[in-house]
Amino acid sequence: MNLKCVVIDDEQHAIEVLTDHIAEMPGLTVFKTFTSPVQALTEISIEDEIDLLFMDIDMPGINGLELAKNIREKAKYLIFTTAHPDYALQAFDVQSDQYLLKPISFAKFALGIDRILKKEANNTKVSTKEADQVAALYIKGDHKYAFSNIAIDEILYIKALQNYIQIITKSETHTTYLTLKEIEKALENHAFIRVNKSNIVAKAAIKKVDGNIIRLVNNEMIQIGEGYKEAFFAYVQSSLLKSNRNQ
Repeated sequence: MNLKCVVIDDEQHAIEVLTDHIAEMPGLTVFKTFTSPVQALTEISIEDEIDLLFMDIDMPGINGLELAKNIREKAKYLIFTTAHPDYALQAFDVQSDQYLLKPISFAKFALGIDRILKKEANNTKVSTKEADQVAALYIKGDHKYAFSNIAIDEILYIKALQNYIQIITKSETHTTYLTLKEIEKALENHAFIRVNKSNIVAKAAIKKVDGNIIRLVNNEMIQIGEGYKEAFFAYVQSSLLKSNRNQ
C-alpha cells in the first residue's frame, strides 16, 4: 500500500509537522503541499488520484470548509487539521473522514490515520476477493455435467432470445437458458450497460456512437432504446474528454 497525501495549510510549520508524521507512517507518501488554498484549488485535479487530503480550516482567502466543497471529490479521504474544535459539525457536512485538533502529536496522528489505513486495507482485500470470484462466468451446456467458462473481459454484448440469451464474445457465441435480467444481475459490478430491452453491451466493446446507433469493435451495430437513452448518454458524458480552454 502506498497512499498519496496532499497537505494544505497556510502555516509552513504546520505543513512540516504533518509531512514529518506522514514520513513516519508506513504506506503513506507526500505528493504535494500548499500554503495557498487558492493555489490548491487551481492545481489539484482528479487525475492526481489523491488518497489522503490533509487540510487546515482557518486559512486566508478560502477557508478549508469552502475549499473542501470544491475539491472533496478529488481525494479518497479528507482529514481536517485545525486548532478550532467548533468546526466539527461543519466538517461532517463536507464528508470529512477525520478531524485532528492541533497541536497534532505523532501519537494522535497515528491513531487517527490507522483507522483509515485499516479500512483501506480491508477494502483492497474485499475488492481482490470479489474480482477473483467473478472474473469468469460458468454457464450450463447441453447436458447435466456440461459447463462453459466465459471470461468476462472477453464478452462484447449479450442478446435476449425469448427464454434464452446469447453471450457474444470476441471469439465465439454461447447460448444458455437465462433471462437478460439474471445475467445483468451477475454483471452488475462490471463495466456493462443495458442499451435496449434486448441487449447489454460491454462498455469496452463500444467503438463509436452515432445518434441512436452503437457500433461495436466487431462492427456489429445496436440501436439504443428510447427508454435507455438518458442513462446511456449520461454514461457517455461522464467519460467524455473535455477541454478547459475558452471556446
